[in-house]
Amino acid sequence: MNSFIRALMFLYSVVIAVISVVLLYALFDDGIFADILKPLSRIVTGPVSRYIYLGVLMLLFITSIVSITNIITSGRLNRTRLRKNDIGTVDISPDAIESIALNAAKSAQVGIKSARCHATPAKNQALKVTVSCELYSNVEIPSSMAKVQEKVKKDIERYTGIAVEQVVVRVSKVEQAQTRVESR
Repeated sequence: MNSFIRALMFLYSVVIAVISVVLLYALFDDGIFADILKPLSRIVTGPVSRYIYLGVLMLLFITSIVSITNIITSGRLNRTRLRKNDIGTVDISPDAIESIALNAAKSAQVGIKSARCHATPAKNQALKVTVSCELYSNVEIPSSMAKVQEKVKKDIERYTGIAVEQVVVRVSKVEQAQTRVESR
């Protein structure tokens, strides 16, 4: 789902949620719409229709919340990647892909102190992998991070068979070297 559609769906869901909250308020304060919406006021004050009205409003509200949650999380690689073979299928979870990327980044031996990885879907069933890392000092960042990019791409493609379109490496911190003082 592209970002424009996601934004449009999010806006729609928020509007539906606000409308359902206002209409729910009308359930408890039936004078709020007395002049503007006489039919709604009659529905709210009717004994049987009041429960039907409450059910419809709760359904609207719940579906809008589910829709908002779905839209927010849809950018995440939220399903497993299936690889089919002669015997059956192999499901590779996003956590497994991210673990492979994390292990590859750390095993590149370029001075990574700590790292986090995040995999998202890209075009043509490929992946985009983002590696956020903290480095030790005295690391030549451009050449070292290029090695990390190559290692992550190579390992994911080798171990999963899934193409990697892009590997983004973000260096968030460089740890300052601490001098050791040894006493004799």
